[in-house]
Amino acid sequence: MRPVLPLVALLAALSPLSAGRADAGDACYDPGAGWQLERDVDTPTYAFIEPTITDIDIDVIVLSCEPIGQRVGLQLRLYPLEPGPLRLSHSTSVALDPDVAIEIDGRRHNARLLFADDFVIVADAADGAVPILSSQLIASLQTGGHLVLKLHSIEASPTSLSVPALQITADLQAGIGGTAITTLRRCAAPNDALTADSSREP
Repeated sequence: MRPVLPLVALLAALSPLSAGRADAGDACYDPGAGWQLERDVDTPTYAFIEPTITDIDIDVIVLSCEPIGQRVGLQLRLYPLEPGPLRLSHSTSVALDPDVAIEIDGRRHNARLLFADDFVIVADAADGAVPILSSQLIASLQTGGHLVLKLHSIEASPTSLSVPALQITADLQAGIGGTAITTLRRCAAPNDALTADSSREP
């Protein structure tokens, strides 16, 4: 688990919407406390949660409001313990297939991974060129209980029964639960009706 103060610095840089808002009060973020919203602001622009189990060195899962021109959409991001290539739990680097299955209480959503320098975006929709979450997936995150991200290394076929998927799991109702998602949906209200591309299959 990343120490609290570096994590706060990371979250402060999540988005232009939240830039410059972190201060000493943010040190009150509680490791292992479930969903936690941005603090000391009238309108939170991100929430984060730690995985309960992960096969990859992911420290936190972040849901953030991201500007899209004059509008805002919601992005789901995975932040690793350390900058650089993603690694398995035993420190071996891994290249992931961009197709990912998101299961929430057993219901499957198809999505894609997009790799940045310091994080990975998980998206099942787009507004122009900007990857975001669809309203269906946001609603599932809001009301669901058990999240499982199923990923595969590029070397392993997603259809191969002999190679199990790499998994990242989280308890969506831990901490303030769906209240965090409800709060963030307000910042993305103009895009909340966007739907996923149902023709895409991982």
